Amino acid sequence: MPQSLTQTQTQRTEQQLRLSQQQLQLVRMLEMPIAEFEQQVKKELMENPALEEGASERGDEEEKGDSIGENEVNDTGVDEYGEAENEGLADVSVYSDDDLPVYAPGNGETDSREWMVGDSGSFIDYLEGQIINYDLSEDDEKILRYLIGSLDNRGFIDRPLSVLTDELAFKEYLYVTKKDVERVLKVLQSFDPAGIGARSTQECLLLQIDRQLLGQDEPVSDLKRKVLLLEKKLVGEHYDLFINRNIERLKTKLNLSGAQVEALFHDIKKLNVNPGFALSESAADRVQTQIPDFIVKTDPDGTIEMRLNSGEVPRLHVGSEYLRQLKEYQAHPAKMTRSEKEGMLYTRQKIDAAQMFIESVKQRRRTLYETMQAIIDLQRTFFLTKDEDDKVRLVLEDVARRTGYDVSTISRVCSSKCALLDGRIYPLSEFFKLTRKNAEGQEIDGRQVKEMLREIVDGEDKQNPYSDDKIVELMKQRGVTLARRTIAKYRTEMGIPQVGSRRG
Repeated sequence: MPQSLTQTQTQRTEQQLRLSQQQLQLVRMLEMPIAEFEQQVKKELMENPALEEGASERGDEEEKGDSIGENEVNDTGVDEYGEAENEGLADVSVYSDDDLPVYAPGNGETDSREWMVGDSGSFIDYLEGQIINYDLSEDDEKILRYLIGSLDNRGFIDRPLSVLTDELAFKEYLYVTKKDVERVLKVLQSFDPAGIGARSTQECLLLQIDRQLLGQDEPVSDLKRKVLLLEKKLVGEHYDLFINRNIERLKTKLNLSGAQVEALFHDIKKLNVNPGFALSESAADRVQTQIPDFIVKTDPDGTIEMRLNSGEVPRLHVGSEYLRQLKEYQAHPAKMTRSEKEGMLYTRQKIDAAQMFIESVKQRRRTLYETMQAIIDLQRTFFLTKDEDDKVRLVLEDVARRTGYDVSTISRVCSSKCALLDGRIYPLSEFFKLTRKNAEGQEIDGRQVKEMLREIVDGEDKQNPYSDDKIVELMKQRGVTLARRTIAKYRTEMGIPQVGSRRG
């Protein structure tokens, strides 16, 4: 019976949530602890000439009127049609520390101590800590750990995969193919920092460009995507010309001007060709200073004072020179030449980017402050007594309801930040009392789980320590059913080494 092929057209309505570029920027900022945030601000100041630090020309008194929570208007002084609102074109918003209680060493505070947390572990430990984020088979995990141990000081794999395959067979009694090793290497190359696990400088650069194209670190505009694709083509297809800096031939190959090729070179130079540099640091150099994001002090009378740590983040404002240029362009819109129009577009883009960054900084600070204040309100007794028995059952949803923020926002704030509470560092996760259910359906909190884990590890035979799978089995015998991944997570949080490192 003959079959007929027909085409049908259907129409359906879908609703999708898409984050704006500013929302994506804010999401990234919320995840950053203060030390990383300081570096992000410095990077933005270097890359955007319209963003400046320090007091603006208006003076401090006028800046206070624009601090967080007081003036949330479009502070560029330019309306949505590009026309100057009035003569106050330079009246732009300024990010300052006048809006919220802030701890800034050297700015009225005498406590300039450093919070030492001891040996924070090697770069290899940092990489191995990321394994938990991937669902790997036992063999793949062994391959991945061997690859991490095979990295050179630059963070590269400097031996052929066929050699590594032979080494796995002879040293680890693991018989796998070259394709297996290459597949697991792709997993390693998805780790942070970008470029780790590359087999050459060329591959290292391409890995970082691909990471940017995926928008994992920051949102990618259409213009930025076109630039990144050109950079990928330059490095991937014309690497010899690139390393020899043959501008003339690259102009022909890429159909670009000399200035455009130079701009590509300038961007590529910002990439890190030594992603594993920390591998060569000595153990003594790995003692780090842990910087709290919040400073909390309590008094015997029950008063709790909380401040944000502003670190070395300066005041930010849109540069008056760029605002002046924009005003000059807009003074005679009908008479502008093509180059002047391009100049005005460039100036507007830089001003908009600077303003967006300032607003994101403001929102970050407001979100952090309100989240921490909610945690203090909900765990007030614990903050005053520091007694674990005084912790109330608290989950992210409780803080989200109190602040009005989404649970994902609260999670980002709490995932990588810590507070200095009366001289002791607490990760924000310590202020939550998470519960699990045992085999009988009774709730058991995370602190008890960690105590069980500590007892099991302390009581093991150090010549034959327990694997994570064995610990899962022993936990089950105690009435607590957990996945191996969860045991590994708890073990990492408690600073308990892996089974191989505990054997002694």
